[in-house]
Amino acid sequence: MKAILLCRVSSKDQEEGHSLVAQSNRLHEYCSRRSLEVIREFTIVESSTRGERPEFQKLIDFIKKQKEQVALVCDKVDRLQRSFREVPILESLRRSNKLVLHFISENQILDSNANNSQIMAYQMFVMMAENYTNCISDNVKRSVEKKLKEGTILGRAPVGYLNSIVHGQRTVIIDPDRGYKVKRLFERYANEILSIRDMVDYAKAIGLNYKTGTTLTRSQIHFMLHNPFYYGYMRVKGKLYKHVYEPLISKELFDRCHGVAAHRHPTHITSKKEFLLTGLVRCKHCDKLFTPYLAKHKYLFLQKPTYRACNHKAISGKPVMDLLNEKLKALHLGRRLPGLLKQIDKQYLDESYQKDKILLDLNDQELLVNKKKSRLMDLYLEQGIDRNEYEKKNQELDTEIANIKHRKSNLDKDIEQYYKNLKKLLQIADNSHFLINSSLSFSEKARIPKLVTSNCWVESGKVQISLIKPLETILDFKGCPTWLGQLDSNQ
Repeated sequence: MKAILLCRVSSKDQEEGHSLVAQSNRLHEYCSRRSLEVIREFTIVESSTRGERPEFQKLIDFIKKQKEQVALVCDKVDRLQRSFREVPILESLRRSNKLVLHFISENQILDSNANNSQIMAYQMFVMMAENYTNCISDNVKRSVEKKLKEGTILGRAPVGYLNSIVHGQRTVIIDPDRGYKVKRLFERYANEILSIRDMVDYAKAIGLNYKTGTTLTRSQIHFMLHNPFYYGYMRVKGKLYKHVYEPLISKELFDRCHGVAAHRHPTHITSKKEFLLTGLVRCKHCDKLFTPYLAKHKYLFLQKPTYRACNHKAISGKPVMDLLNEKLKALHLGRRLPGLLKQIDKQYLDESYQKDKILLDLNDQELLVNKKKSRLMDLYLEQGIDRNEYEKKNQELDTEIANIKHRKSNLDKDIEQYYKNLKKLLQIADNSHFLINSSLSFSEKARIPKLVTSNCWVESGKVQISLIKPLETILDFKGCPTWLGQLDSNQ
């Protein structure tokens, strides 16, 4: 009789362990003893319980094409199957006298004349194989639940972290080469200056890529910016679990990035020509973006997409540009800038000296949140709230605690970075009107309005532009004759 050999392993790791070679040798020896002529050998690396088993289907198709009865020789029943879903297929071929099953280890041979005892023994072996698989599945589930409760990672660490071994224990550490670059990526995106497309170029510019040197794509950067792992939580099947590793960013920065992403949702008509007002002007009623375009190749207009809740028509872009220029001109501080920068340096020193007081405040906040957690647990145990509501609220409190701890551990850096950014912002704002009308590249000019403005609304045909809070505060005090007090009078 002609024979078909089946050697199967579930994974590449088993294949590399020479399991397939050992199976093949045993099957060939068996066929030699039984005087079976081997016409085909299938060596399969696939799970018997996951997916559609395409390699198994190839084996069945080959058997069906044979014009005479063939023997299918396997080392064990579990090499052929680990569930009952394949039984109807194999039984149909066996009963139609197309197939004889040979299982070496179980010493089983099943042909069309197999009796009830033989068939029951075969089914028992299938049941044992399926039970083994189910036990493994249960063990994996328990292991996953244990890891999630302990806050340990299930797979590979995201970009910016490294899987490592410390004191013989597997852990995750911040990548010393790329961790700070990932944080810079979040900070840059949170400024609402760059789109995801621009972030790809920014990642290349700062040398942020995979360990293999492969550059990050738009989808990969989008996934990173939405990955809660960076602020202290793992997302598994839509649920968040607090992990035990050091966060790279704060929850506040993550939320700011989310706000930027929501704000950038593409609700405006795309335009081939580049304009400074692109992605800047919104309808106050429906929050949709206006799209700049040129009428008669020279008149700037703003067109809003059709939206049934609004009846806006195209508006002239000139009043918007005039108001924007007026705002930027007002930001020019002139001789007052050095005095203001000195005041910022002084305030930075004062706040640094008050770090102990800030730490005490943060400790008080953490204590308060822990008390809330305790009261929440009492409420849950008294069945005042259900499990879902408890887990949701408890997760919010854990996030709040994580943010406080992050602020405490990064207090010096955060204070220093805040004042550095504030000084840099003032210097840009001071020159913004000059820069926007200079010979800078368009992409550099386009970032300035988005950097200094917080809102640019159109309501009933009227335009309103608001600057970000620090700059609006400066404009409020700029006309004051005692602005910056004695320090300004000496300029």
